[in-house]
Amino acid sequence: MDITYSFMIPILQWIAKQCNSYGWAIILLTVLVRVLVYPLVASSTRSMQRMSQMQPQLKIIQERYKNEPEQFQKKAMEFYQKNKINPMGGCLPTLVQLPILFALFATFTGPPFGDKPIPLKITVVAKAEASKIHKTEASGANSPYVAHDGSLCKLVVFPGDSTVTAGDSLDFGVRAVEGSMPSELKVAWRIKGSKAEQHGATIDEKGHAVFPETGEVNVEAVVPGIAKDEAFLFIHSLGKVEQGTNLFKPENWDNLVMIILFGVTMWLSQKLMVQPPSPNMDPDQLAIQQQTQKTMPIAVTAMFFFIPLPSGVFLYMVVSNVIQSIQTWWIMRTPAPAIIDVLGEGKSSSGEALPALKSESSATHKLSATEEDDSDEKKAAGKKRSKKKK
Repeated sequence: MDITYSFMIPILQWIAKQCNSYGWAIILLTVLVRVLVYPLVASSTRSMQRMSQMQPQLKIIQERYKNEPEQFQKKAMEFYQKNKINPMGGCLPTLVQLPILFALFATFTGPPFGDKPIPLKITVVAKAEASKIHKTEASGANSPYVAHDGSLCKLVVFPGDSTVTAGDSLDFGVRAVEGSMPSELKVAWRIKGSKAEQHGATIDEKGHAVFPETGEVNVEAVVPGIAKDEAFLFIHSLGKVEQGTNLFKPENWDNLVMIILFGVTMWLSQKLMVQPPSPNMDPDQLAIQQQTQKTMPIAVTAMFFFIPLPSGVFLYMVVSNVIQSIQTWWIMRTPAPAIIDVLGEGKSSSGEALPALKSESSATHKLSATEEDDSDEKKAAGKKRSKKKK
């Protein structure tokens, strides 16, 4: 099932119609999806919190049984079971929510926020190889188009990938395989690549293409995004795509600000995710954790300076990071249960005596005191008997 086409875009269109703004539609759809996946986020975060908490104790077990691998496996399994920890508990909820988040990302990268190219590969052969000629029926079945009235359809280009002889021509067109294609739709046709890669091929605005020379030619039908020029707050256009040094031009500062905001919100989300280090934590592991927390947001943010993404996608990512930070703060404000020690040393990962072991220690102390009292009483009784005999 195509989640983007069947759910995300229709919901987006409904929200945009209610608030008359695609910018607010991006924000509200992001909030809605983040609320829906919150149970998965909570499960994953709590599991990561628990795994981080157990590392010092697990390292103690590993060191004690470093020469006894079978005993280590047994103790490790006992440790996981008693503490109700699933090593895969942090991964599975994340994997489940990924298709939903990918679908949300896809919603903001194509129509209505950006143009969607449908690529075709045309192989041009010499006339002596006419036996290789063939044409596929259509290409681009997953290409949606959103109309101004809110209607939605999926488009294909016909014919699709083809092999033709030098000097032949093709007339390309588009049709809807789902929904109804509106009369307003005007697809832009183009030959992609440098002049050398185009091999003399040409195509007009109606889709009539001529291929005079042999070689491989890439043709694109560009489906327009109706909201790509819409402004929102300080963003000039939701579909604007800029990268590299162009981001430092005054007219592109809106995208630059969004990229910086993404880095800041990512850093905040990571900072809230990391727990305070425990006294028993490995210094090397602590150093790696702190270094990752510093460098990861910078590295990812720098990467987006060179990845061409629409402004609407950056808006989505910033809002998503803010919501994730709030959710993480809410989850992490509740401390995880104390780790149960399976080695009988009476210490948790934080270095404090475990409740159960405290009770056991107290009971042992009371028992020892009782035994001492009984011994004193027996000694006193023995002395009295000796005096009577005398």
